[in-house]
Amino acid sequence: MGMDKKAEKILILNVDRDDDIGRKTSFSTPLIGRDKIIKAAEELLLNDPEDADGNALFGAVKLYDEMRRKGEDVEIAAIAGNEFGGVEADKKLVEELTQVTGEITPKGVILVTDGFSDEDIIPIVGTRIPIISVKRIVVKHSRSVEETYALIERYIKMIWKEQPYRIYFIAIPGLILFTIGLLSLLKLTEVAYIYSLLIIGIAMIIKGFGIDEYIQSLRRAYIYEYIKLATYIGTISAFLIGSYISYLTISGLKEYNMILGKPELIWIYGAKILGYFLPPFLSTIVVTVLIYTLGIILYNILNENYEPIFKYPIIIVAVIFFYFIGNEASNIIVNPEVGFSRIILYFVIGFIILFLTTVITYLLHKIKK
Repeated sequence: MGMDKKAEKILILNVDRDDDIGRKTSFSTPLIGRDKIIKAAEELLLNDPEDADGNALFGAVKLYDEMRRKGEDVEIAAIAGNEFGGVEADKKLVEELTQVTGEITPKGVILVTDGFSDEDIIPIVGTRIPIISVKRIVVKHSRSVEETYALIERYIKMIWKEQPYRIYFIAIPGLILFTIGLLSLLKLTEVAYIYSLLIIGIAMIIKGFGIDEYIQSLRRAYIYEYIKLATYIGTISAFLIGSYISYLTISGLKEYNMILGKPELIWIYGAKILGYFLPPFLSTIVVTVLIYTLGIILYNILNENYEPIFKYPIIIVAVIFFYFIGNEASNIIVNPEVGFSRIILYFVIGFIILFLTTVITYLLHKIKK
């Protein structure tokens, strides 16, 4: 550039991270000197009167003039990144800053920005030149608008490109729109919203329980993690199937259909329906708990984590105890003439077995320790 190297000046540095100067003017950065900065700022604002970087350039010149009038030894320069941001923009900023410091040896820098991306700019400059001050030139009402636009742009990019946001904000809405469109095409518009709600509900369940994260973790998992997954699937499947079978048990009862027609009849026939519903549902609970506990016991054994295993025999005995008591209670509801003698016997025997199981498990646990 043909400039003599100047020593120990304060550098007033304008930073345009998205390179509005290069994109909207005929100038290329770095710019050194008051005249170049003013000409670039004028051209920038003529081409885009709403651009905040043009005002920041004039703000840097104003500060330069004020400090010169006070007798300060200062120089002014402007550097820029590129429109794409990120690493490439930062690399370009570093290169241009190196060029500037190759012609000027500043003892410190006053950073002048439009207030946007300061958190990205300050470390780049501060690690190479001591920062004396940061001056933000903010056009009235522009900073919040510019930051809002930048934030929206950042979130749009994140939603469009990154997992799992892309799935939940693009794929699932796309699937819902496709479902509604397809069902409308098939003249099934009345059920389209039901399927849409199901899709949304499934997505919320998957995200809420962290199922997606758990499935992703299985890529690096040991074999016992697959046993845990199979246990969860088996438990949920057994419960859903058993619940449906329990529903089928009562759906054929005339009392159930009468209640559907007149809900107030539940006070008359509700107990009888409960009596028929309980046996298959209690069996479902027992099977579900057995699948879960046996699966988790196997998981802990393979994982060599024996500490939690001792509580599961108590759970199994308690559930079986609960099954016999509940089953007999439902029998009494349907046939009151059966009486209470058998349920009392079940209760006493079950309580004794549960107590003994708890004591034995506790003693084994103490011995193991």
